[in-house]
Amino acid sequence: MKVRSRKTQIDVEYLTQSIRECPKGSQIKIQRYERNSPSNSIRSSSSSPKKNKNTSIHFLHIGIANQILSIDKSSRTVTCEPDVTMEELVDALSSYDLVPTVVPEFKSLTIGGILAGAGLESSSFRYGQFADSLIEATYILSNGQIISCSPTKDSDLFYGALGSCGTFGILIRATLRVLDIPSDCFVRCNYHCTNQPIESILSFDNNEDYIDAIVFSNYTIMITGQRIDKLSIPKTGRIQRFSRPWNPWYYQHVKKICNKNILCEYIPLKDYLFRYDRGAFWMGRYPINPLQDKIQHLPLLIRNFLNLFPFGGYNIISRTILSPLFTTSSLYRRLHSSSTSMITDTLLIQDIYIPISKSKQFLSFLQSGQLFTNDDEILEPIWLCPIRSNSMPQKMSPHYLENDRDHLFINFGLWTHQHSWQPGSSSGKNATKILEKEAKRLGGRKMLYSLSFYSKEEWSTIYDMQWYRQMKNKWDPDYIWQDLYDKVVQKSI
Repeated sequence: MKVRSRKTQIDVEYLTQSIRECPKGSQIKIQRYERNSPSNSIRSSSSSPKKNKNTSIHFLHIGIANQILSIDKSSRTVTCEPDVTMEELVDALSSYDLVPTVVPEFKSLTIGGILAGAGLESSSFRYGQFADSLIEATYILSNGQIISCSPTKDSDLFYGALGSCGTFGILIRATLRVLDIPSDCFVRCNYHCTNQPIESILSFDNNEDYIDAIVFSNYTIMITGQRIDKLSIPKTGRIQRFSRPWNPWYYQHVKKICNKNILCEYIPLKDYLFRYDRGAFWMGRYPINPLQDKIQHLPLLIRNFLNLFPFGGYNIISRTILSPLFTTSSLYRRLHSSSTSMITDTLLIQDIYIPISKSKQFLSFLQSGQLFTNDDEILEPIWLCPIRSNSMPQKMSPHYLENDRDHLFINFGLWTHQHSWQPGSSSGKNATKILEKEAKRLGGRKMLYSLSFYSKEEWSTIYDMQWYRQMKNKWDPDYIWQDLYDKVVQKSI
C-alpha cells in the first residue's frame, strides 16, 4: 500500500535537451538549486572541470530536486529525488514507523551526494553503506537518454555509479529499501570502556542494531544500541537528548558519563541518528575555542579554567547561545568560505576504511605519532565504525572488496587540527599524504569527499582503471561528466 505519492519537481525535459545541446568536447558543471544544506565535499576548485583551450564548461541548472515521491509501507521502500536530506528522509519515514537501513549522521547530507560518494553509520556492520540499500536508480546520461537501472537491469551502471562521484550521469530518482521500527522509537545505548577496541568490535553481539566506538587518548568507549519502543524503558531508565541547544555534544557526553560509570541510557531515535551533528563530531571544538592555539602552552589546569568562561570554550553557555553556529551545516558553510590552502595547511579531515584484519595495525600507526612533527601532538578522538564489505562491482566505493576475504572494514574517522598547523605550514597536507600511503599499504581506501593527493600511479594501484575506462566508454564516452581522478585529486596545491 502506497502511503504517499507525489510528482517529480525535476524538469527532466529541460535537462535532457540541455545535455544534448552541450558542445562536443565540453564538460558539464552542475548548478544545483540554492538550498539550506551545503555539500560536505571540501575538494578544491583545482579539481573542478578543466578550463583550458580545448575544454569549455557547460553549466547545467538542475533546479529543485528535493521531493520524496513515494513511500510504500508494505514493501518497505521509499523513492526520492537526489536533494532530499537525511533529516527530511528520516522525518518522512518516521511517520510510518520506518527508518533507512543506514543514516549517515549529518542532517544536511543528501541522498544523491551519499550515493555518488559514500555514507555509513553505526548500523553499517549489518547493512554496509547507505548505497547498499539502493533498489533502483534513474540517471540522465551524457547523450540525454534517461535510463533506470537495478541489480538485474544495466547492473554495471547500477553498481558502478555508486562511489563514482557523478562521473557516469545525473541521478534524478532513487528507490531505497527501509526498515520497520517500533512506534515512538528509542535507542537503548550501552557504553563499555576498553583498551582493545578492534577485538571488542569483533566480539559484538549480533542482536545489536548499532555499533561504533570513540578512541580517546588512554581508552576507548564502545557504544552499542538497540531500537526499542518507549514503553519498554524502565521507570529508572535515564533518557538523554542531543537535539536541543543546551544538550551536550555527543562525544563530550560520552566521555563524561563513562567517567561517572553510567553504562546505559535511552535516546530518542532521531536524536541518536543525528547525535554527532551538533559539533560535527568534535571539529566544532576548534571554532568554539578560538584561542586554543594561543593558550596551548599554558598548564592544563589553567586551560580548563579558561574553558569555563562564556565564549572561551566548550561549556553550557557557549554551546547554548552559539548552537545555530555549530550544526554541521553551519560549520561546512564556514569551511567552504575558507581558502583551500588554509584547509590544506591546518586541517586533517579524512575517513579511511581499513580491512578488519589490518585495523589493529592501522590504529597502532595512528597512535604512534608518525603523522606529526611535534612530540606533544596527538590524534584524538578517533571514530571507529565497523562496516560490512561488499563484493558487488561498486569498484570505486571504499568498502568494495573483490574476494570478500574480510567480511568487515573499520572506518577510521580522522578529523583534527594541531596547534602548530598554521597557514603556510603544509602540515595537514603532509599528514594526509602519510595517511594515504599507509592506508594503501594495508589495503584500505578512503572516502573521496575530502582532499586527496594521490599520484596517477598510486591511484591506479588502488582502483581498477581498466574497468573504469571501459565503463566511461560505454556510458560517457566524451567524458562530459569528467574523469574521476581529475575531479577528486588535488594537483595545484
